[in-house]
Amino acid sequence: MILKKRLPTIVAVLVVLAVVVTMASLRVNSPMATKPLIVSGVSQWGALARQSVGHDATVVSLLSDPSADPHSHEATTSDAAYVSQALVVVENGAGYDSWLTKLVQARSSAPTTINVAGLMHVTTGQNPHIFYNLYAAETFVRALRSAMRGHGSYPDLERRSAQLLGQLSASAAQVRSIRQSCAGVRVAATEDVTGYLLAEMGLHVVTPEALRLAIGNSIDPSVGDLALAMQQLTRHPAFLVDNVQTATPLTNQMVAQARRYHVPVIEVTETMVGTNYVTWIDGVIAKMRAALQREGCVQ
Repeated sequence: MILKKRLPTIVAVLVVLAVVVTMASLRVNSPMATKPLIVSGVSQWGALARQSVGHDATVVSLLSDPSADPHSHEATTSDAAYVSQALVVVENGAGYDSWLTKLVQARSSAPTTINVAGLMHVTTGQNPHIFYNLYAAETFVRALRSAMRGHGSYPDLERRSAQLLGQLSASAAQVRSIRQSCAGVRVAATEDVTGYLLAEMGLHVVTPEALRLAIGNSIDPSVGDLALAMQQLTRHPAFLVDNVQTATPLTNQMVAQARRYHVPVIEVTETMVGTNYVTWIDGVIAKMRAALQREGCVQ
């Protein structure tokens, strides 16, 4: 591991001053002065929080650019300023947003923290993309509701979270219906970003796990694994899932191979596009369902 050099004292002072100025600006120019603040690193948890609390709180997602690689994010002074004022901080966990954990630890008084990976017993080294897990989404909404209850009465939260849980249950029912008719159907993936969703559908990912893990960790896979993955695409899996947010020449090569053999390519991102989690996840499910209809296992 390469250690970063220490900033000169004057630069460190300027960073601290920037945080102070940003904090002052946020207090003056935002509704956070009158409403509790919920800060999430990952946009999916932020969207679920926003859909849950409604007008009862202000929600800020720190990772919101679907064109940026979330794995390379480094905390900014703005991130630090938001975390410094947060009543509740939502961490994805499992090593995905360790920079956010460090910001929480730097506070003099700890906020209420919800670590979704911890709720799901997912540890560092396992697939951290748990925002593609509908059960994790439901578990988070309940955890947030419980956490907010500990800080006061929020009538909009009670109504909206109940409504949201119903919508998530409906999305989960779609996934179960796919599993009932398509379990075991072969699919391919450039990496494991949608791994939890594919597992819930009962689909069989034929792409070598070692290749998916290598790409997910920005490591070159073995020549043998790449050759096998390319060969599998000639055998017409139902679709190929491609994380366009972390595209590389290698993943582009897999996409080209899939298209050459008329394998549907389902493009997904890690950072959520839009502001409604249910609309976003239902959109991904719909794309997979359409490809599976072509496969003939769903009507």
